[in-house]
Amino acid sequence: MHEPTRNSADERQSQTDESDEPAESNDGLSLSRRTYFKAFGAAGLAGAAGIPAPAMAASDVHGVGNGSYAGTKPSGEDGPPSTLYTTGNVQAPLPSNDWWTSALVEGYSENLFFDPGYGQAVEAGLEVGNPSTWTISDTAAIMDVSSDFTLGHTATSSFADTRVDGHSDWSVTLKWGSATGTTLRASLTTGLPFVFCEYTGGGAELDFPAAPNVWADRGNVLGVTHNGNHYGLFAPSGDDWSGTGSATLTNGLSGGYLSIAILPDGNTSTLDTFEEYAYNFVMDTGAGDATRVSPTYDQSASEVRTTYSFNTDDKAESQASGTITGLYPHQHKYTDEALLSDTYVCPRGTMKTTSGSSFTTTHPFRGVLPYLPDRGTYDESELSGYVGDVSSSLGGSDTYSTGKEFGRAAAAAPIADQVGNTSKRDALYDAIQSRMEDWLVAGSSESSNLFYYDDSWGTFIGYPDSYGSASGLNDHHFHYGYFVRGAAALSRTDDSWGDDGNWGGMVDLIVRDFANWERPNRANAQEPATNPADSFPFLRNFSPFGGHSWAAGTAEFADGNDQESSSEAINAYGAMVEWAVYTDNDEMLNWAAYLYTHEVISAMEYWFDVDDGNQPDAWGHDTAGIVWSDKYSYATWFNADAEAVHGINYLPYAGHSLYLGWDADLAERNYSEAVANDDNGGAWNLWPDIMWNYRVFSNPSDAKSMFQAKKGSYTPESGETKAHTYHWIYAIDGMGNPNPSVTADYPLAYVFGSGSDKTYVAYNGGNAAITVNFSDGTSLSVGANSMNSSTGGSSGGGSGDSTAPSSPSNLSSSGHTTSSVDLGWSAASDTGGSGLDHYAVYVNGSQNGTVSAGTTSTTVSGLSGGTTYDFSVTAVDGAGNESSASNTVSVTTNSSGSGDFNQSVSRIDGSDSDSTVDELSFTFVSNVGSNWVDVHYTVNGGSQYNYRMNKSGDTHTLETTPDYVVGDFSSGDAIDYYFTYENGGTGNDSQHFSLTY
Repeated sequence: MHEPTRNSADERQSQTDESDEPAESNDGLSLSRRTYFKAFGAAGLAGAAGIPAPAMAASDVHGVGNGSYAGTKPSGEDGPPSTLYTTGNVQAPLPSNDWWTSALVEGYSENLFFDPGYGQAVEAGLEVGNPSTWTISDTAAIMDVSSDFTLGHTATSSFADTRVDGHSDWSVTLKWGSATGTTLRASLTTGLPFVFCEYTGGGAELDFPAAPNVWADRGNVLGVTHNGNHYGLFAPSGDDWSGTGSATLTNGLSGGYLSIAILPDGNTSTLDTFEEYAYNFVMDTGAGDATRVSPTYDQSASEVRTTYSFNTDDKAESQASGTITGLYPHQHKYTDEALLSDTYVCPRGTMKTTSGSSFTTTHPFRGVLPYLPDRGTYDESELSGYVGDVSSSLGGSDTYSTGKEFGRAAAAAPIADQVGNTSKRDALYDAIQSRMEDWLVAGSSESSNLFYYDDSWGTFIGYPDSYGSASGLNDHHFHYGYFVRGAAALSRTDDSWGDDGNWGGMVDLIVRDFANWERPNRANAQEPATNPADSFPFLRNFSPFGGHSWAAGTAEFADGNDQESSSEAINAYGAMVEWAVYTDNDEMLNWAAYLYTHEVISAMEYWFDVDDGNQPDAWGHDTAGIVWSDKYSYATWFNADAEAVHGINYLPYAGHSLYLGWDADLAERNYSEAVANDDNGGAWNLWPDIMWNYRVFSNPSDAKSMFQAKKGSYTPESGETKAHTYHWIYAIDGMGNPNPSVTADYPLAYVFGSGSDKTYVAYNGGNAAITVNFSDGTSLSVGANSMNSSTGGSSGGGSGDSTAPSSPSNLSSSGHTTSSVDLGWSAASDTGGSGLDHYAVYVNGSQNGTVSAGTTSTTVSGLSGGTTYDFSVTAVDGAGNESSASNTVSVTTNSSGSGDFNQSVSRIDGSDSDSTVDELSFTFVSNVGSNWVDVHYTVNGGSQYNYRMNKSGDTHTLETTPDYVVGDFSSGDAIDYYFTYENGGTGNDSQHFSLTY
């Protein structure tokens, strides 16, 4: 969840959850949503409250589209560490949140776990060890950390400090004696069993606690063992070792370099093998190219192929190309590379080795969904009631709590759409938009609800911050991932909102802060507004070789770095996938798919230990609440209860978290462990909804029973609503668990259930209809900007039904406005056995959206005024067979309202003798000589009021005094309204407008 600042665990307080309400969504969001914000802006509501005027830009406010960020930290706020231990080879933007970043801020370092070894920078040099045995307690399994020797310098026993002299994707080079003639440089690389060193002003001195066993002496090459750990020491040819038989080994190193290998055993044949590669140095300078990760998201195959490559500096003694690499379980389980027989024990389980200059892994990409389809076993009226109770007011006092609110509203709004509560849907999206845009603008006089760019590190910091996100650069992916989820919801429902020239540029910068998918060229200027790629470090939070993110910015812990909430990291990268799709950023999508896939696989391997092989057998747990560099903890930073330990790795629930249901047996095992260790024996009282949402993957009946028993009394978790919990449980109950064996050639797609009961779901994030193809042969047609779902399948996908339904008939239009057309038709029928699934609506020959099988009418929105359109409808069955088209209907929309009229709304005092401004005055000025105008409005989605306006020339007015509405308006009321006006003897409906009182 959150990473505290160093040594603050005892001071950490429990998070206080806010009470929230539910919301719903529809398989296909109305296209009117895509034009809704534009219509609101065009309306120009005179006098409408709650819309602040933009602040005047200050000289140090940097504009990005409609947004901006501050270049000066708000007065009195914390910032990241200002003292940085780097050489001239290393400039900003600086990495944080890595296994080695304590070296940037401490002068030496904490323990640096590069697996299979560890090192620690100390005054005398580098302490080196090989952790391989576990110490077990009730709450933790920790690898024993003890140094086998200190790698020092013959010319000095003390260095003033250690500085970072170079780094690349998963390696670091440290330097002792910077700016002196007596130096030691040592390069550590995750996965490599080698430490590569360079010396000036003297040679190497290795100090052991006691004399090591030297079992191989070849002059310049030694095989030694200390405390059961085996090492190969490789000096240049002709540079022999001295001191054998004592606790100190020295070498003059006339060649100036040394390689040390952590060996898997003490056999001379193993020493021979490692000697072949020991002189191929993987060492960082300022270029940052010693190690490099290169992923490819193959959309057609639905897989992520990742290549890890090494750039070596081969010395004269080199006997082979490349290096020896230890692969973690999330790598060696997914590679076709030839593996060596040598293995290592490390904190992540068994490392298997391979050799060469690179290796490649292949992981299936199983997709994400923006929300679940309307295919649950829930009671529609009950669900509608929960939706009605959802609060559209967003709380939050800092980046994390505000982000949680974005996630809550983004999950609830689509459910509101599904149950037809468009007022609630729009109010939630409006709330996200208003709050998001406030945060994305740094006004000249603002000191909060803004982002500041710190150029000493190259990072965005949101203020107010929390949990060390400013002072320690902690948790940026946790906090900002929720912002991206909210932004994705806005871009999905209004495709222009995410344009770079509007708000997309600022959102991209937020993404780049925690997951910059481009490596910065540090020779270029740091200016996010004009040069975003070079203003942030590469993949700040994510460890490319480790396969998952780290939460602590500076990692100042003896146990290395850590991450608590694997699920909130996954939330960030799932949101990044969606954002990339909706904004048509293929390069970002490539990296987002890589990040999401690896974070999920690593969560399954290391937090959930899916195959029961990575966490030690002697430990009495199957789940880690926190994964550290060298240990697993059955704990959290904020609450010791098992409910928190498990729940923090479940939440938040959305279409990115379906991986939790891939393995029902694992879900049962994990949930049962939570019950067994819970202080209340599974009578959940911290986050009951979080536990119920997970329970549905192993026992839907139990999940439903627990919800029904407490639905009237429990308090939702701060990122949840009752509507979303009810919808989630009953949707999974209706469709079955997510099916990991079937993938799709589109990123926003999923399959649920098994056998002939599969349900295929896809959301089309583009502006043209597509066909999504699933790996079992099923195809699914999906209209632009909408969701479609189907049971069974086609082309081998399920039922075997190959007979198309009959065509819909009697298509007609019952009305139209300037931007919409109402359609109705006679139902089709299906005789193939899979049943009628939905209707597809076509506009000018392109699929525009879908309608569920039980409905024979729809409104097509988002149209242009004064334009003729051709409409037709087809029927699609559960196997995906599509009928021929209905008859075609041509409809011309009304002329654009902006040319026919001008309108405004203002607040007024009521006429009921009070002095409160609690009423509205509508004004409609006709440009077409309207003889009459009616205004129609609803309050908070309630009954619609319809009144003829008072005419005076071309101006028509109506005041909502108590004669026209029961009661007074209150702050926060959502008023939706439109006009019907006479033009040439015909009544014309305007577009719809909204405001919040």
